[in-house]
Amino acid sequence: MMRTLIISLFFGFVVSVPAYAESSISGKVSLAPKVAAKASPTDTVLIFARAAEGPRMPLAILQAQVKNLPMEFTLTDSMAMMHSMSLSNFDKVRVVARVSKSGSAMPASGDLEGTSKVVKPGSTGVQVVIDAVLP
Repeated sequence: MMRTLIISLFFGFVVSVPAYAESSISGKVSLAPKVAAKASPTDTVLIFARAAEGPRMPLAILQAQVKNLPMEFTLTDSMAMMHSMSLSNFDKVRVVARVSKSGSAMPASGDLEGTSKVVKPGSTGVQVVIDAVLP
């Protein structure tokens, strides 16, 4: 997402340079009834976006607890672990929500997970249902 920023210089001419707006994705995460009994209220919920194709490193990540579900979320470029690996750098992403029994970002057997369809940065109303148990 690019806007144009106009800069007026002292010499009387105008230069147009790109100004980048922060990308974001927002939506709602919920826990499916079929797996709800496997989660405790204080279990960690990690909500993150990653490239639909390419590196698996999260582009933006936030943390909550099961007791907060269902919950609205917003992921932004400012939540990136590395500036070069942010939402703005990819055209298509997936949002993943994982209930981590250990609190670790690394997936483990028994964790619960749900994944959105492929979306573009700037998307709103993204639905993620945590409905699977990791083997």
